[in-house]
Amino acid sequence: MSLKMKNITFLIGMVFLFFFMWGISLFAEPSKGFSGFGETTDLSPDDETLVFSYFQDGNASLYTVPASGGTAKLLAKPIEGNSFINPTFSPNGDKVAFIKQWEVEEQERTFGELMIIDQTNGKMEQLTDTNNLITEAVFSPDGKTLYFLKASVYKNYSEIASKRPHEFDIFRMDLETKAIDQITHKKAYEMSGLAVTPDGKQLMYRSYGNGDQLVFHSLADDGETVVIPSGEFASGAPIISSPSLSSDGKRVTFSDVATKGKDGLFIYEAFKMDVDTQQAKQITSFHKHVTNPVFFHHSNSLIVTVDEKFGEARSEYSYWRVSMDGDQRKHLSINIPEVDDMK
Repeated sequence: MSLKMKNITFLIGMVFLFFFMWGISLFAEPSKGFSGFGETTDLSPDDETLVFSYFQDGNASLYTVPASGGTAKLLAKPIEGNSFINPTFSPNGDKVAFIKQWEVEEQERTFGELMIIDQTNGKMEQLTDTNNLITEAVFSPDGKTLYFLKASVYKNYSEIASKRPHEFDIFRMDLETKAIDQITHKKAYEMSGLAVTPDGKQLMYRSYGNGDQLVFHSLADDGETVVIPSGEFASGAPIISSPSLSSDGKRVTFSDVATKGKDGLFIYEAFKMDVDTQQAKQITSFHKHVTNPVFFHHSNSLIVTVDEKFGEARSEYSYWRVSMDGDQRKHLSINIPEVDDMK
C-alpha cells in the first residue's frame, strides 16, 4: 500500500471513530438514571453568571451559578421524561433560550423543541411544538431573532453507530411575531456550533465536507466561506467539535485531538484559532476529554467542560475556568441544593 493510501486510510478511520464516539456523547440522550452536570454551558454578557444543565435520574433541569462557582439556583425544571439542555443567554442577559429534549421509545427517536425563559419574571414559553428535532439555538446581536439548527431525520448510517440527528439546516425565528423562515437548504449530514458574528451579518457553524470545517454563511447573499484550521493535531487533519466564536469575532475556540491515550482513545483538548490567519494552537493540557469551550466576554479566559470518563457508558462532567494561554486553570466548585438536600 502506498504512503498516500495509508494516510487516507488512517484519516478515514479516525473520522469514523470520531463520529462513533460523538454519537454516544454529544447528541445521545444520557443513559437512564444518569445524574450529574450536562456538557454545555453559557456565560451571561456581563460574565457574572454561568447557566448549565444538571441531570437527576436522566432528566435535566437548568441552573445558574456565579461564574466563580458556588451555590446554584434552579432556573427551570421539566416534567419527568424531559430534559432542558444547550442553554444560551440573550444579549442583555434577561432571557435564556434552550432545547427541551425527550425520547419516544416506541418510535426509537429523540425530539427537541425550542424554549425560552425570562429570568426577570420566570415566564417560560415553548416556541415550537410540532415534533421537531431542534438541537441548538443562538440569539442575534440585537436579541430580536433566534437562529437554530433543526434535523429532519434521526437515524444511524452504520449498524455499529448509535442513532442521532441528520439532514440539518439553519432556521430563524422572529421573537416578536414567532414567524420562522429557513436559511439553508442543505440537508447536511451534520451541523453544530451555531454562532452569529458580532455585526449580525454572518452565521458560523461546524460541518463536514471531505473533512471537518468551519463555515461562515452570509445572511445578505447566502455566500459561504469555508475555513479549515491549520495546526498541530494528533489526527493530522482537524476533527473539530463544539466551536465557539469570541465576542469580537476574531477568534474561534474548539475541541480537537491533541494526542492518543494508552487505551487508544483520542484525547481532546481546547484549541484557539485566529479567524484571519486560520492558525490554531492548543490551549489546555488536561490529558482527559475537554469540550465545549466558551469565551468570557470581558476577560481573556474560557469556561471548558472536562469529561473524566469519555468513552464509558456514563460521562462525568466538570467545569473549569482556564486562561487563553492555558497557564492558569481553576475548577468551578458548584453546589446543587436540591440534590444535596435529598441526601
